[in-house]
Amino acid sequence: MRIGIDLMGGDNPPTVLFEAVKQAVAFSSQTDFTLFATQQAIDDISAQWSDWIQTLGPRLDFIVATDVIEMHEEPLLAIRKKKHSSLSLGIKLLKKRFLNGFISLGNTGALIAGATLSLPLLPGIKRPALLAILPTEKGSVAIIDVGGNVSCKSDHLVQFAKLGAAYQRCGLGIKRPKVGLLNIGAESKKGTSEIRQAYTLLQSISSDCGMQFVGNVEGRDIFQGSVDVLVTDGFTGNVLLKASEGISSFILQQFSQSLKQISVVDTTKVLADLNRQFDYEEYNGAILCGVDAVIVKCHGQSSAKGLLEGIRGTVKLVENKFVEQLQACLLSTLNCI
Repeated sequence: MRIGIDLMGGDNPPTVLFEAVKQAVAFSSQTDFTLFATQQAIDDISAQWSDWIQTLGPRLDFIVATDVIEMHEEPLLAIRKKKHSSLSLGIKLLKKRFLNGFISLGNTGALIAGATLSLPLLPGIKRPALLAILPTEKGSVAIIDVGGNVSCKSDHLVQFAKLGAAYQRCGLGIKRPKVGLLNIGAESKKGTSEIRQAYTLLQSISSDCGMQFVGNVEGRDIFQGSVDVLVTDGFTGNVLLKASEGISSFILQQFSQSLKQISVVDTTKVLADLNRQFDYEEYNGAILCGVDAVIVKCHGQSSAKGLLEGIRGTVKLVENKFVEQLQACLLSTLNCI
């Protein structure tokens, strides 16, 4: 197995992120890594860890990128102009099957645009979408889309529902995942015309598509665990995801202050448990669902800890043949829309 890692485009420098690669090499002895970075970044990394790198031989190699797609750049234009960026080169080798999986912390739109233009889509899918996992009272919920598609038609939302349900069947073995549509009210007539139409479509096809459509879900009910999959457009989903991250950070900080009166041992244990559940860097990043490849998008602000979890998640997806399973799930329900 070979995993590609784009070290450019995030908020932290490649030398900091490289710590995640060092740890990943240790925990996954059957995995090789290809790192994409500028020559300057590669030189900086080599200057610090040249002896260690040499001991790995073919398990670790670097590919020089002459361009970097920055966060502020227009995605499609950047992909077309910067064909030798770290992100573009990674997708190119993914397409050639030199890589089994690819991770990036860079421009989300560029990652999705590049993957959509270069890679085959899975059966019945017109638009790939980003899927992220959030904790709930009863386990976890897969939220799709969290940033891939700012505006969506009703049939796109139905396809996202199919992708999310297929993910939960493949990943957690849930035979008939409960699917909800994020909305401003539980009533079927709430929301935009596209959301109302998606509601009608999901209600009519869910029993034949291996899912249980439970209707609209309001924002305050998401974390009760009433659904396994939450469907929304990428704009709303991204706002939800980042608001959840901000609220989690705020709550953890408040707990830290409040627990100062308790013994150090008890405080440390409580905070460690809370961090494992609520810190976004404890999760494996967002999965780009809908293309014929394993692609994981880590948070742009991720530290080495966040990237390491992204690597763990990518390795697990490849080992479990996630794309093959997802494709099989989609094929089994191809005619239900």
